[in-house]
Parts: sequence; C-alpha cells; structure tokens
Amino acid sequence: MLIILFLENTFKLYYLKELISPDIIKIKNSFFHKDYNSKENEGFIGFFDWLRFSESEIVGIRLCYFENQPYNNLLSKFPYVNSTNDKKWFELLFNGKPYNYNLSGDQDFTNNYVYFSEQNECLFTFGLDNLTDKELNSVIINCEEI
Repeated sequence: MLIILFLENTFKLYYLKELISPDIIKIKNSFFHKDYNSKENEGFIGFFDWLRFSESEIVGIRLCYFENQPYNNLLSKFPYVNSTNDKKWFELLFNGKPYNYNLSGDQDFTNNYVYFSEQNECLFTFGLDNLTDKELNSVIINCEEI
C-alpha cells in the first residue's frame, strides 16, 4: 500500500507491505484513524491514475475524488499539489520527474482511504495490487518502508 502523508509544506511517501489494522495506521509516534467518510464508502471515494514516465516507471499520482467528497478542498490547500481539470483532479509528482500524459490514464480504485491524526495531519492510501514488479519498484524507491 502506498501512503501519502500530506504536511503543510511537503509530503512524505511510505510503503506499507502489510496492513495490520484497517482503521488505524501508525507512522513513527503518530496514530492515524480512518476518516468516517472514506470508511462509510468502503474506499470508493473516487479514483486515481498512476502518472508514468515510461510504461514501467511511475513518477506520480493523479487523484480524482467524486465531487461530493470533501477531499478536493483539502488537497487544494497544499502548494506542492498541482490542480488540473478545473480543480477536479490533483497531481503529485514523487520526485519532480515529468510524466507522459499518454501513458498516464489507468484508473485504479483499490485501498483508497483517508486517515487523520489527532494533530489533524492527513494521509491518503492507495492500493498497489495491480502493479507489475517494475512499476511497484519505481514507486517504492521514493518511499520509506514502514
């Protein structure tokens, strides 16, 4: 599972090989609890696209949440997130490398949840189940494993 921790001026990427509790994720000394809205919708809150440099190299993610979800407003606050399509989509490049638009449209829906800490920090989760080994490795190289 890919975890993106959204902080005020930066973001952090984590790779979680195995989720022990579906409702709580611990990162360092912080506990993140699954957001009621994403839990009620069983993670079906929108979709995401992998942003690809090449067929096998993923360099970012495009987040496309349904309009009735509160997450678009939340994501628009972060200066490092690029909004596109009239602020309906949000793109995040993992390492600044550009992506190829023509290779970056494979919609995925798996393990897409939002969690909040008591300090109101938020993280978003994304399933990696549909990636090949090469694609997975291109994501993991940017992550801290937890």
